[in-house]
Amino acid sequence: MNVPGDVLYGDVLVRLSGNREAIIENYKGILLYTPEEIAVACKKFTLRFCGEHMHIQYFSGSDMKVIGTIETITYVSNGDLCF
Repeated sequence: MNVPGDVLYGDVLVRLSGNREAIIENYKGILLYTPEEIAVACKKFTLRFCGEHMHIQYFSGSDMKVIGTIETITYVSNGDLCF
């Protein structure tokens, strides 16, 4: 049986719609929130979304939607965080 990583390990899922929006599932928390950058804690790393006019359209305990002009997405090891 082939079980997806998000179900088996609680991995984060990121769905992109061009460079205008990202839906993030299975995140742990919001670490940084500015108009230029949003940092989201995940189980094993941090996701950093950088761009212009960035904001969180909605969030719940299981998913969130980041919108704006996304210029870069970076995966950062949790031990290597520096803002």
